[in-house]
Amino acid sequence: MDYRLVSIDFYQRFKEAFNDEMSFIFKRFTYHWLLWILPLAIFCLISSIYSAGVLFDLPVGYVDQDKSELSRTIIRDLNAGAHAEMINYEDSLNDAGKALAKVKMYGLLYIPPNFEADVLAGHHPVPILYYNALYYSAGLYSVQDYSGLISELNSQYRGKIATLLGLSMPKLANATFNYDGLFNASGNYMYYQQFSAMVHLLQLFVVSMTIHILGKLPRRTKPSYPFVLGKLAPYTLWYSMLLIFEIALLVLFSEAHVSGNPFSMLLVGFFYVIAAQSIGILLFSYTRSTIDAYSYIGLLVGLALTYSGIVVPELSMPKIAQIISSIEPLTYALNTLFGLFLRHTESSVVIKTCLILMTYPIIITLLVRKRLVKRLKKEEVI
Repeated sequence: MDYRLVSIDFYQRFKEAFNDEMSFIFKRFTYHWLLWILPLAIFCLISSIYSAGVLFDLPVGYVDQDKSELSRTIIRDLNAGAHAEMINYEDSLNDAGKALAKVKMYGLLYIPPNFEADVLAGHHPVPILYYNALYYSAGLYSVQDYSGLISELNSQYRGKIATLLGLSMPKLANATFNYDGLFNASGNYMYYQQFSAMVHLLQLFVVSMTIHILGKLPRRTKPSYPFVLGKLAPYTLWYSMLLIFEIALLVLFSEAHVSGNPFSMLLVGFFYVIAAQSIGILLFSYTRSTIDAYSYIGLLVGLALTYSGIVVPELSMPKIAQIISSIEPLTYALNTLFGLFLRHTESSVVIKTCLILMTYPIIITLLVRKRLVKRLKKEEVI
């Protein structure tokens, strides 16, 4: 076998298909929807959900049965924080509990009687802050400032109580902590969710477009593998650039900064799109019709969302879930892309991620090498 002639033939078929697809890539309105209208619309929708102010000033009720200087300080400082807006329920703990259950507020602070007096006496009174766990994100954010506030008050009153009791306080070492956040001070986790959702949803559009292209092939030409790759190549480039464009918008509007190399992001995004396209090929090859292939996209997206570390941290999963997570290309792409934001990720890590992502098209090529052509011919007959 003359490998040179085989390579030239492969390239010629690939080039012919690539040029043919490029000639009418934006001539059909369906392509506009899948290539940029829906992706950018959903990006704007997600950005509006996580925009500044949405998870701030969340209503939190309080019942202060002490009405002391200390209790008023706690309420005032908590209200001055970014996340809680305090609502006074006087002494009606029952009404406050009903309001919490009906989601008229996301948290409830209860300060018991004689709170300040018990604190100064060296007792351990406990102000209680509830939040509605059924609304996890909103409830958790509404009480986010509370732990830091209580820690600060503990350090202040520790010296006062020791003085009242006639005890000497040991001198503590001064420690200074410096950290550099990923995004602005309005909450890193919020923007991590936005970033991960953006990368996750890109997979949905890549797989959908791949199945759509494959479903159209039998009506136009005799199927062959280099021709299929040529037809998909323009969309590989497009979605790679779309991912970088959305990341740039996120950086611009969230005042973020990228610690790693932006070119590395483009490289990881390119191989991530190829891996997602290969999954689309796998779905198309092992289903009876294009409609069946579309129907499995929801399952794919659900698995990616559940096991990629977006919802639950990967190290917190049971072993079987970690194995499933290791199969998802989103896991590797998301970890490396986010690492490029957080730190100066080494080139070896980027190369390793790209090699891992490249194994998906290689393995899937071996799985569908003969079946894909048969599947395309079957689609043509149907």
